[in-house]
Parts: sequence; structure tokens; C-alpha cells
Amino acid sequence: MPAKKKAATKSRPRKKTAPSQIDSLRKTIADLRRRLEKELKARKIDTRLVSEGKKAREQLGKQIQALRVQGGKLSAQLKSALGDSKQREKARQDALKRIEQLRKEVGRKTSELKRKSEQLRELAAQSASRAVEIIRGEAAPAPEPVPEGTRSYSQPSPPSSSSAEDSGGYGGPGDADKEPR
Repeated sequence: MPAKKKAATKSRPRKKTAPSQIDSLRKTIADLRRRLEKELKARKIDTRLVSEGKKAREQLGKQIQALRVQGGKLSAQLKSALGDSKQREKARQDALKRIEQLRKEVGRKTSELKRKSEQLRELAAQSASRAVEIIRGEAAPAPEPVPEGTRSYSQPSPPSSSSAEDSGGYGGPGDADKEPR
């Protein structure tokens, strides 16, 4: 390669600049240098703030996502709990209705049982008096008719007086051969 020739600086004469122009240029250069340094510091701060903002945004996004997931889980649990409480309340109401029905049924059956017990007491008293009469050998009176309203389907019919009176009141097997007393 060909060598470059140095430009002759001596061939041009330099103009002497005034010291005031040099001072003003130096001031301008210093001022521009300060502005440039301020601008560089501001840009560094801006880039640092932007990067920190991005990091904060990413972190906040992760936290928001985690909160959404947790909120969804809590929402599902709350719905489940509300559903369970509604089911429990319905079951409780059903149980209360059933208890009320059972109480009514128990009351009805209790009154029916009292009525039947009274009828059984009366029948037992009649049966005992008839047995006493039969044992004493008296003629058996006709059984008292039971009023229609108090007779139930489970009530036995009054015993017939044919074989019991003839056999001495017992009427069991083998008593038919024996003579009456």
C-alpha cells in the first residue's frame, strides 16, 4: 500500500484566536460536558428504573397469578361449604318433620293402647267374674254386649258357654270324659 502523505500543517498559517473566544469555547465545552454527564446519569437512572419496573411487574404478575389460583380454590371451597350447609339444613328440616310425624303417631298409638288396655281390663274383670260364677256352679249369665264403638278387630269374641260349663269350667282335653261337679 502506498504510504499516506502527511498534510503539511505549516503551509497554512493559523489565525490567532482571541483569548475571550477560547474562554467562551472552553465554557461551552464544559457546559456541554456537564449536560452530557447529566444526560448519561439520567439515562442510567431511567434504564435502571425501567429494568426494576419490569422485575417488579413480573413479580407482581406471579403474585397475582398465585392469588387467582388461591382465590379459585377458596371460591370452590366456599361453594362446597354453602352447598353442604344447604343440604344439612334441608336434612335438618326433613328430620324435624319426621320427628313431628313420629310424635303424632306415638301419641295416637299411646291413646289407642290406653283404650285397648281399658277394654282388656274390662274383659279380664268380666272373665274373672264369669270364672267365679262357673266355679261356684251358678248358671252363667249372658255376656254383656260390648258397645260397637269400643270393639276393635283384635278383640277376641266372647267365649261360648257350651263345653266350658259342662266340663266344670276348664274345658281342656280329657275333661270331656269327667262328670260335672
